[in-house]
Amino acid sequence: MASPKYGGLRKLTSYMAVLLLGLSCSDKGTEPPVNRAPRITSASTVEVVIDSLFTYTATATDPDSDELDIGFENYPDWLTVAGAVISGTTDIQIADDGFHVIASDGFLADTLSVLMEVVIAPRVSYSSDIQPIFDANCAGSNCHVGGMANGLSLESYTSLVNGGNSGAVVLPGNPDGSIIVRRLEGNIQPQMPLGGSPLPQDDIQLIRDWISEGAHDN
Repeated sequence: MASPKYGGLRKLTSYMAVLLLGLSCSDKGTEPPVNRAPRITSASTVEVVIDSLFTYTATATDPDSDELDIGFENYPDWLTVAGAVISGTTDIQIADDGFHVIASDGFLADTLSVLMEVVIAPRVSYSSDIQPIFDANCAGSNCHVGGMANGLSLESYTSLVNGGNSGAVVLPGNPDGSIIVRRLEGNIQPQMPLGGSPLPQDDIQLIRDWISEGAHDN
């Protein structure tokens, strides 16, 4: 005859087995909810302008509409985090860098590596700095107007980049290879302005800088 101790244990074990079987039957056919991971939607590559304010806002979505925590890791010292925003003023010596974005619903997370590519902001304005030089020394003297001089007009940005009979006179990013610079500096004869005094070196340097920065219509 079983002792009361082990008899009670057998009864308890049987009761639990029946209870678990009942729960299994009642839940049969019911799928437990599945938690799905969030997804970061903000850009993975961004441009950083030297000596300027940089701001990046991280965004993410969650397929289950869960509330997300967004944070940053491995970012350079000049950046500061405030919620889902990271920002800071770049240094003139900055190089390409990056950081990580993390979006978590408390259980699952998504991580994004963001590359920061350094670019140089245009500092020379065509409309304010370059066109006035041409107006005063070239187009204004009725020389490079309407393509009269070798098919080259310097009346506007469009006419300048269209070039003349010998082709393009401006090579964006390459002032040394640009015909207009070589003419103004006398490396190709005749030197321009034709029949007049050479341009001041400061004016030529402005044109060189504008071309170095990409020869933008700004």
